[in-house]
Amino acid sequence: MKYLKIAIMYVCVLTVGSSNAQADGNSVADVDSATINYIVELVDNSIITGKKVSDDGREIGIHTSDKGLVLIPKYKIMLMTVASGDPKSIGNRYFPNPHPSRYLYSPSGININKGEGYFQTIYLLIYQVQYALTNHWSVGLTTSILGTPTLLNVKYTNVILESNDRQRNLYVAAGTQAGLLHFFSFEDKLGIGYAGLTFGNSESNITVSGGVFADNFNVYSGGNITTTPAISASFNQRVDKSISIMGEFWMVGDYLIGGPGFRFYSGKKERGVLDLALLGYNNSAGTTKFFGLPFLSWTKKLGGN
Repeated sequence: MKYLKIAIMYVCVLTVGSSNAQADGNSVADVDSATINYIVELVDNSIITGKKVSDDGREIGIHTSDKGLVLIPKYKIMLMTVASGDPKSIGNRYFPNPHPSRYLYSPSGININKGEGYFQTIYLLIYQVQYALTNHWSVGLTTSILGTPTLLNVKYTNVILESNDRQRNLYVAAGTQAGLLHFFSFEDKLGIGYAGLTFGNSESNITVSGGVFADNFNVYSGGNITTTPAISASFNQRVDKSISIMGEFWMVGDYLIGGPGFRFYSGKKERGVLDLALLGYNNSAGTTKFFGLPFLSWTKKLGGN
């Protein structure tokens, strides 16, 4: 049972929920067009990238780096999205990160928009669905192919400091996740509470979080509660239009868990990401340790543009 709890705690560390709504996400309506680059896809499949400088209701003016001002009739526009915050995206088909609210499944302070969400699977065995109720609150459910563990989560996120170019922002996140570890015993529960800060933008950022794991508790009749403090550090660095370097590391009591990885972007229409990583585990109080466990996850964005 001890090792079962360690394994489940490891999975839970990698499946804490996330979301919210934020200006450097995908919403065209919520950004400052004077400093933000747009990707405009036309009905003839051509693409124009630049800053939006005018909109008279009939046509939109885009100032490009190579052609200057281009006036585009709205009936010719098939799709208009905010370009990635990375400077390399300008002039290229470089769509935003569709899943900036998580790393290798640690949460960030960056959110998704109200009414949006995502579906995620880890190893095709563990599943999570997340949905943003408002611009600051989201809820989610985590379970497995066997229906156990079953965990519910709630998360709050917000931007507390924003730079003029919206590339060096400071975000805050706080949340909780709790539920049954398995359906063989309703007494065996797990709860997680955490808070953290994220610095950067949706393409390149770093997050530091702290929290507490609690197990062996009964919310109805009381009883003994075992708590374990936890801290984490995670990062994401966009290096190409289709790749990010990512990583996350957790210290949970005497256990160090985590490792480096990559995120692969499938494009605007698919709006999904594939995460691959090599993870390790070390118990500083003993001799148990390993590195090189392959990690595989696929996430699909739901709703929104």
